[in-house]
Amino acid sequence: MNAEELPQYNDVMTALTPVLYDLPGKLIAIDGHSGVGKTTLGRYLAWRFNISLIETDLFLIPSQGKLVYFKEALKHVIARRLSKPRPVIVEAVAVRRLLRYLELEPDYVIYVSSKDAPESRSLKDEIASYDAEFKPATSADLVIQVDHG
Repeated sequence: MNAEELPQYNDVMTALTPVLYDLPGKLIAIDGHSGVGKTTLGRYLAWRFNISLIETDLFLIPSQGKLVYFKEALKHVIARRLSKPRPVIVEAVAVRRLLRYLELEPDYVIYVSSKDAPESRSLKDEIASYDAEFKPATSADLVIQVDHG
């Protein structure tokens, strides 16, 4: 099943359309654990709305085994994209913690979960700490369950 066929994506499109309408420079955050489909959803939304997607995995420092980013480069890219009169999507595990570190506040947060996603052992403690602090599954503007099967 490709991204266009997932019925859960229709819910996201419906929820985001009024948020993005005539609102330039908005920061949309996609949150969720590893392997739930954040990047796939982000790519789909970027394509459908013709807006930028920043895949934070591309800014991870290799061989760290945890969520350590090239933060200055990431902050620069996000700032440049937000300076244009267009919304920007940022997707990441623990996205709110990352954005807070970058001194950015999302305008809208989507939390993605999936019962099919594998558990990340290397990030288990970091994710548990994040979940306890930010409670992303209950504090997001929109929560979707994506079933990949």
